[in-house]
Amino acid sequence: MNNKFLIFRWKYKHRTLIVLCIAFIVGASTLTQWSAQTLTEQVKSVESFIDSIGVAVHLNYGDTAYRQYEEIVKPRLIELGVHHIRGGVNPKDEKTLDKFRDLGEIGIKSTIVMDPRRISNPSQAIQMAKELEGSIEAVEGPNEWDINPELQYKGFHFPEGVRLFQEELYAQIKADSATAHLDVLSPSLARPQRASQLGRVACDVGNMHSYAGGKKPSQKLDKKWIQSARIVCNRRLIIASECGYHNALNKPPNGHQLGVSELASAKYMMRLFFEYFNRRIKRAYSYELIDLKPNNKKDKPNLNYGLLRVDGQPKSDFMAVRNLIRVLRNQEQDNSDSVVPAPLKYRLIGDLKNIHHTLLHGGKGIYDLVLWQEVNSFDLQKNKDINVPSQKIQVAFEQEIEQALTYLPLYSEVQRESFFQVNTLDLNVPDHPLIVQLLIEE
Repeated sequence: MNNKFLIFRWKYKHRTLIVLCIAFIVGASTLTQWSAQTLTEQVKSVESFIDSIGVAVHLNYGDTAYRQYEEIVKPRLIELGVHHIRGGVNPKDEKTLDKFRDLGEIGIKSTIVMDPRRISNPSQAIQMAKELEGSIEAVEGPNEWDINPELQYKGFHFPEGVRLFQEELYAQIKADSATAHLDVLSPSLARPQRASQLGRVACDVGNMHSYAGGKKPSQKLDKKWIQSARIVCNRRLIIASECGYHNALNKPPNGHQLGVSELASAKYMMRLFFEYFNRRIKRAYSYELIDLKPNNKKDKPNLNYGLLRVDGQPKSDFMAVRNLIRVLRNQEQDNSDSVVPAPLKYRLIGDLKNIHHTLLHGGKGIYDLVLWQEVNSFDLQKNKDINVPSQKIQVAFEQEIEQALTYLPLYSEVQRESFFQVNTLDLNVPDHPLIVQLLIEE
């Protein structure tokens, strides 16, 4: 049996600095010999986690399911609970611009892709950003030119054309007082190994399209995708403006990533947001909100990335992410970013292989301990779900927990178990997030 002690100690100065110190101690089953490793982790609030969740949209695709803006797209975005979307638009497309403005008025802010395929020069980006004032929060450089060799800007192809456009875009956005506050994301790459060809570009935030190829969310995330984004935008913050899974289980053998079941994508998407958050990725945009067109054969990946089916009905991943956000928001928030939490000391005991976790502060005396198994949940060779057994672990607290509630958002937003005045919890951790909400008397 492995034993893993996590000791959390809070330090703060002038009520602004909060540091979470974790000590990991792994021992033999006899508990007589120990080895120790000390780590430091930045503590963040529930709201900061929810703020890291976004979804990509194609509001300008009038011949797809996105044409049903009032009937499906807008109400489902509100139901999902996200505050950030990413998409593109032609500067003359007033109908789509109105949609972005409309969503901005209800608190859903946009990152707009500025690509020479839609705008002839960066000055149009400035004008469009001004027209979207109040709804736009960032602009993004050219989209995946590394796999489109025919594209060019001022006679230059990738990488020179992309680099030139990005330099002009960044300079003009920052030179205008009305747009200088906007973050400028670096161009996206479909093939991260081509980052060295593009090299360093002008940007505020790194960008990646970090698809896991139908595997677990952390698959090659650190060594492949994050490293690529840093080559292009130095060691700045990173946004994944596209990431996710498609459900085209019958796709023909080609270069496109393999599909997974709706159940697997639901498990993966929830875990993805936590895995990215733990790595301090500023935001991850699930690609995408709704399937574009009907595809009964399930053989066209690009038509099957949606969290919603083409008729607007929710898939499992839509419901799971919606439930996740609702569970975390359903707390008595007390300005959790400014509240200094009481010390929390606990240890995890048991088989901790592949057990990942996130600890969030939800308000005065409220914590959310989220645990999951970071494993593959779908067999890509057999094209079927993997039945991953839950792992039994124990959480032991140094102080008494007044109340503990457990949730499994994969299935529902309703609590499953409740415990009162406890010092230990016996938990079964599945391959999807288990949320343990803790109330501690302060």
